[in-house]
Amino acid sequence: MTEQEKKDLMSKYAEKLEKTIKTEKSVLKEIEDDKLTLATLKDKKQSGAPFDNTVYESWDEWIAQLEKEVKAGQTSVANIEFKKVLLEAVKKYVGI
Repeated sequence: MTEQEKKDLMSKYAEKLEKTIKTEKSVLKEIEDDKLTLATLKDKKQSGAPFDNTVYESWDEWIAQLEKEVKAGQTSVANIEFKKVLLEAVKKYVGI
């Protein structure tokens, strides 16, 4: 593979990285939404509100699922931060 072919390949990779990085705002918004929902669910559980969800079997199951989603979102944000650094390196290599 020639140097130019390598740079062309890395340019395409840079485009993919940029697309992923653009999702950061929506990921952060989803994390915040999940945190608000989580707080609401915990309040309802603590107050003894009746459980009326057909998807989950209990407050605990629903809360655990949201906690997993928040953690996954935080992992996504960490990955996006790494991809920002990677994109910078790719751009330097390609000369963009």
